[in-house]
Amino acid sequence: MLQNMINVDGYVYAGPQPGFQLPEDIYSNHVILGVEKGAFDFDVGELNGHAVFGDIVICPPNVVLKRRTPNEITFHMIRFTVPEEVEDSFLRPPVGKITIHDVARLSSTYTYLRKTELKYGVSSPILNHLVADLLFLCDVEKKSTFNRKKQIDPSMQKAAGIIHKNVFGELSMHEIASSLGIKQPQFTRRFQAAYGVAPLEFVTRLRLDEAKRLLLETDDTMESIAIQCGYENGSYLSRIFSSKIGTNPSSFRQHYRV
Repeated sequence: MLQNMINVDGYVYAGPQPGFQLPEDIYSNHVILGVEKGAFDFDVGELNGHAVFGDIVICPPNVVLKRRTPNEITFHMIRFTVPEEVEDSFLRPPVGKITIHDVARLSSTYTYLRKTELKYGVSSPILNHLVADLLFLCDVEKKSTFNRKKQIDPSMQKAAGIIHKNVFGELSMHEIASSLGIKQPQFTRRFQAAYGVAPLEFVTRLRLDEAKRLLLETDDTMESIAIQCGYENGSYLSRIFSSKIGTNPSSFRQHYRV
């Protein structure tokens, strides 16, 4: 069982805040550092680089982890242990930076990490599964046969971070494009090239993932769920949900709720 293979020893979700409280530290277990908003420079032993949304930085035990940013940042930091004899390759953490291209999946995992720890605490075995999911995403990236010689567009990584942070509020693709210094049609083309989906579809997927979670985990009305997910009303959310998921929200809740 995954919860017996991975053990989360500590989890911090922080920000937005002006940088890191500690510029460097050394830990007795593995550390995952993932940024939701902002960017940071890092050193993991002799490895170094720059991380933005979509990047996961992993530091092994007893290695100095340095991080620095002059600007405001929001991030996840997870400390966990994995048995040395673990056989599953994806549970053997890599070292350094891994760029996750499935940012919708990454965003969903980040959201569940934050909300699970808030509701159940760091001892919840659910966190172990979520960290396993992050390691699985890293393993997929390492093994992918897709030609990744060209680095993902850093401006689009920044855009994805902006969308993720504000996905349940008001979002203007025009304003995001302007903040990047490009026209909206160019922004749409570049985002599609980077992530395989247009920005508005990216937003819709994130919102519907949250709608599905609320349908299954709460008794909230459609009106309440719509507002929480960034939609005007329950009727509009129902139309979008039925179109994209293939069933209406009520049927989804009735069929899949445990």
